[in-house]
Amino acid sequence: MELEPSELQRRLDALRAGLAARGWSCAVLTAESNFLYLTDLRFDALWSSAARSLACIVPADGPLHLLLPTFLAADAAEGYAKAVVHVYDPPRQSIEEPLVNILEGMSPGPIGWESGGESRMGLSFDAAAAVRAATRNRAAEDVSGLLWETRMRKSPAEVAALAAAAAAGTAAFEAVFADGVAGRTERDLARALAQRALEAGADRAEWVACTSGVGSYHRFASGPRDRVVEAGDIFWADVGLTSRGYWTDFCRAAVAGPVSGERAHLQGAVIEATAAGMNSCRPSTPVSEVAAAVRRRAAELEIDLLGYGRLGHGIGLSSTEPPSVAEWDQTILAPGMVLTIEPALSHPSGLYCAEQVVLVTDGEPGILTAAPSELTEA
Repeated sequence: MELEPSELQRRLDALRAGLAARGWSCAVLTAESNFLYLTDLRFDALWSSAARSLACIVPADGPLHLLLPTFLAADAAEGYAKAVVHVYDPPRQSIEEPLVNILEGMSPGPIGWESGGESRMGLSFDAAAAVRAATRNRAAEDVSGLLWETRMRKSPAEVAALAAAAAAGTAAFEAVFADGVAGRTERDLARALAQRALEAGADRAEWVACTSGVGSYHRFASGPRDRVVEAGDIFWADVGLTSRGYWTDFCRAAVAGPVSGERAHLQGAVIEATAAGMNSCRPSTPVSEVAAAVRRRAAELEIDLLGYGRLGHGIGLSSTEPPSVAEWDQTILAPGMVLTIEPALSHPSGLYCAEQVVLVTDGEPGILTAAPSELTEA
């Protein structure tokens, strides 16, 4: 993102303070999102390969360390001059030995790993086990909570990237639906959505989930098929796009022909339930209350929502992040948090959802997704 040095320093200082307060020695970060969050170094192509691992080691006190394939050393030194850069030569050489050597040079104390909820390490199981065995005198702690404390609250630069991704998604839906959906395959429509999003400024079209046709309106997380959208079908799509590493994730739907009264009613009810959640996204509100507000409005409207574990989620450098929009999540909302609100209804006549990406501010919630929520006649 070419962040201001002060923002990167703020992120690093927050993690260091948390490590120091707990008496932990350091944190080992190997997930793409955490690596990017603390370094702002974009090595997109490397993360698609399981042949190489990248690691960022943050001590409670002292400079940040980077462990990278040799050919990235010059880029890393140029992009993050304050880091201590270590190299190894994968896939011939494994990451275990150089990582253990770095950890042995750290101060005594537990080591933080990405082992908690909504975290994934960028190491193989064997590599992680070997490093743990070699550092068996050091307790392993979950550093995920420390990271989410900072990552959940987005800076203005992060919000701008999230908004850019959402704007690209809005432009894609509007352009593709304007061209009509009848007579086109789901695969062609998904490809068109991705292309239009890239033309509108997205850096990457990560995925398009979609469905259409009677008997298929339960498919809310499935990929496109070669099925042709026929007259009277709803074509529903959910897009995942990134801009400068930051995600958008929202859905819209079009009808191949006129929108019936029943369909307009069901979509309108889901829009109202979504709005109830959006309006609850205010500082000092438990996110559980956002979920409860959605459920109450859905009950008043007598609609049965899909049960897929939660009604939305945080979003940022990962497509889904804490907090969860669910009655069991007691996270307190604060300015800078960004959530999706996505109650959905599967009905024989269609899949109904009006997902929105919402920014918590000091006042009224900010809506990053500008595409119309009503069903589009296409």
